[in-house]
Amino acid sequence: MLLVRMTGLTKHLVRRLGVVLCATAFGMSLAHAKPDEGIRQANAAEVNAFTARAAAVFMGRDDVPEEPIALLKPEKTLYWSARQGGHLLALVTVRFKSISNGSCRLMTAENEQDAPVLIDLPVDINADNCRGFRDVRYLDINGDGKLDIAASMTVKANSFDGYVDEPVFYLSNADKPGGYCYSASARRNLKPAVMRSTDKVKQALDRERKRLSGAQFDCAQ
Repeated sequence: MLLVRMTGLTKHLVRRLGVVLCATAFGMSLAHAKPDEGIRQANAAEVNAFTARAAAVFMGRDDVPEEPIALLKPEKTLYWSARQGGHLLALVTVRFKSISNGSCRLMTAENEQDAPVLIDLPVDINADNCRGFRDVRYLDINGDGKLDIAASMTVKANSFDGYVDEPVFYLSNADKPGGYCYSASARRNLKPAVMRSTDKVKQALDRERKRLSGAQFDCAQ
């Protein structure tokens, strides 16, 4: 496991939060991203800089557990939303002390110095009973030149003792904090079978847009 290199300030923050920061996944990553040529992958320094700042974003929020963070794990490979500029896109799994399940969220950052932004989710999304992401797909579905993200969260089932995959869809939107939003209208078209490939995700969303006479997906929840 590769641990994040920390400055003295970061070490102080980590001691305060009780955080173990991981720049790579433990075990085998379940994410399968096959971006088109030209999509910009974050380098190790960019990932380390992001991860060192990410834990502080969770402090004092009312939409995450109050317990200290025990582990913050980004996906194995992170990407920028555009070939130049854009946002660093980080799907993270966060585990809190004394809580068995983690929280699966999207965080973005405009550069290596700015604080990451935690993208909001509707209250009915089961993101706080999650043990990780899988089938992560990057594509530009709204044609703005920025990557959108489809992914499956592995979450606790409500009707039986076990886990199920729950798709989520994050849409680029320059008017939203962090440049992204959750799109319920896009997510409704994502079934487990669709999530098996980026092409299947694109086909399902294109079919829905055609049915809606070319209307764009939005951030409505």
